[in-house]
Amino acid sequence: MENSEQSSEATAILQVIADESAAFWHKDFDAWAKCWVHAAYIRRLGWWAEGGITVTEGWDALSERVRTTMIAYPEPNPTALQVRRENVNLRVNGNMAWVTFDQYGQDTGDLQMDMPGLSRETRFMEKHHDEWKIVYVGWLLEGE
Repeated sequence: MENSEQSSEATAILQVIADESAAFWHKDFDAWAKCWVHAAYIRRLGWWAEGGITVTEGWDALSERVRTTMIAYPEPNPTALQVRRENVNLRVNGNMAWVTFDQYGQDTGDLQMDMPGLSRETRFMEKHHDEWKIVYVGWLLEGE
């Protein structure tokens, strides 16, 4: 892969990650769903002090969980977008990619969907019809 092509792929992948986060915090289910592969093999795993370990397997379970949370807590949280992503490590191999990064978020007061402080993030991506989509999210919220 040439440098310009690799740079273009990296830009597209990082944009999907930013778009998925923005849609999540804006409580825009349809925009959030566009960032994911809708298949039984997708996963989301995370840990934070308030809720412990969370594991969600498959698109049906994940989409239902996120939709239910967005309905229960519908107020958009645009301040949550004030995150900083550092220490980005991105690798692309054909139609698959993985990304790790440190994400720093602010305490916005949104108890159900807030990610304040440092979280260690992982994404696995697949390219479907020339668009990058998320197939795996992993996060560990270390906090302040």
